[in-house]
Amino acid sequence: MRAGGEGSGAGGLEWRVLGVVGLGAFLSTLNITIVNVALPSIAQDLRVGIDDVQLVVLGYLLALGTLLLAFGRLGDVFGYRRVYVGGLAVFGVASLLCGLSGDVWTLAGFRVVQGVGSGMVQAIGPALLVRAFPAEERGKAQGLFAISIALGITVGPTLGALLTEWSSWSWIFFVNVPLCLLGVVWSLRVLPGEGRVAGRAFDAVGAALLFGATAALLLAVLGGGRWGWTSPTELALVAASLVLGAAFVAAEQRVRQPTLDMGLLRIRAVWAGNASVLVAFAALFTATFLVPFYLQDVRGFSVIQTGLFLTPLPLATLIVAPFGGALSDRVGPRALTASGTAFICGGLVLLTGIDASTAAFGLVWRLAVAGVGLGLFIGANQSLVLGAVPPDRLGMTSGMLAQVRNTGQAFGVALAGAVVAARLPFHTRELAGTLPGSLVEREAFVRAIHDAFYAGAVVCVLGILASLLSEGAGPVTVDRGSVRAAPADGMKTERTEAP
Repeated sequence: MRAGGEGSGAGGLEWRVLGVVGLGAFLSTLNITIVNVALPSIAQDLRVGIDDVQLVVLGYLLALGTLLLAFGRLGDVFGYRRVYVGGLAVFGVASLLCGLSGDVWTLAGFRVVQGVGSGMVQAIGPALLVRAFPAEERGKAQGLFAISIALGITVGPTLGALLTEWSSWSWIFFVNVPLCLLGVVWSLRVLPGEGRVAGRAFDAVGAALLFGATAALLLAVLGGGRWGWTSPTELALVAASLVLGAAFVAAEQRVRQPTLDMGLLRIRAVWAGNASVLVAFAALFTATFLVPFYLQDVRGFSVIQTGLFLTPLPLATLIVAPFGGALSDRVGPRALTASGTAFICGGLVLLTGIDASTAAFGLVWRLAVAGVGLGLFIGANQSLVLGAVPPDRLGMTSGMLAQVRNTGQAFGVALAGAVVAARLPFHTRELAGTLPGSLVEREAFVRAIHDAFYAGAVVCVLGILASLLSEGAGPVTVDRGSVRAAPADGMKTERTEAP
């Protein structure tokens, strides 16, 4: 399997690669949504509040948000199959340990390990697709790949609800183990064997600096509401992120084979595509994090009912994504990414219209609008970014795109929690004396959720602007001279094909 889709057509290999990569994407997204719906049950069983139980989500996203770029570069250096298969193995073992956890801190810790495995899978998957499919079919491939993401989001809430209701929340993790085993065996049979690429090296110093800078930034964002936005801890984390970030940029300018080639950021499609995916997913996750609490705490729905109500968003994505990806091959990705982000923004604004008595259909169609937006956006965005870089930078760019996407998810969860925490006391005081005491807390929570949705919509506007600044409607071309070539360019690659 060679870069640029040259291996395409060899006995349908590209479609088998799509199946393998799709399984990894399904597992990664499944383990966000399957956990979200079980959070209230986990909190009750482990006797913790919303601030503590959100660590179960944030630990997973923190690992993803800090390591994806490094894993992408590992694939460029050591071979994509090794990193991908290793990620599935780590993911499966961590899932087993998550299910056996007896307190929220142990669970959050193993979720970090699970996030490491998921990061290895997510960083490499899109690069495998770009290598397998020719340029004229990449949009279609990315659109079909998005089905796996949407399927994980679609199945997650209902499956998580059923497992939690009929057994226990531990089974939302145990269910991953056989799927990971299947993925390892399937990947070893389908993905061509690769040796280390001659002349390429891994930039350990750059990877460590990037990890430190990103981890400090995410901890500052995620923990600001817990220890105060102007506290010494918060200020120290922000300072550490800035210092380490500056050191990373300086180091990458000097090393011959960097973790992140800064030349990539001079390509408009790359920086604009990453900016739009950051804000689009941050906005979307304000809704996916808060809606389960609205359904269970405000409406009093069961876990199973909550899972069913969360299905319209990913189901709409699943239906729209293949058409969005194929359409981007014909008209270019800019229009699709901008319109998709606009739909997400519109869905968030519409969700501010829900209250404690909103009919089922009223919630369903609002969530579906946001789902349509994600379906239009995701395939076109990945095709835009990955189609704009040289073949030897695919792993690096794929990892960067995945890292930015998951950082956006973490920002979205943090934004939702911070807005609700800040606005809930205000609305409680505002409503005191105007409603019976038993209703004040419920109505104040609904209004605080509305504020979070408005905040997400404002953020989403930035994504629309970034999408409009990306490459034009035609096929993306790259000035190869704009990206510094690694010494390995043009060198012989030492590879051994799997039997």
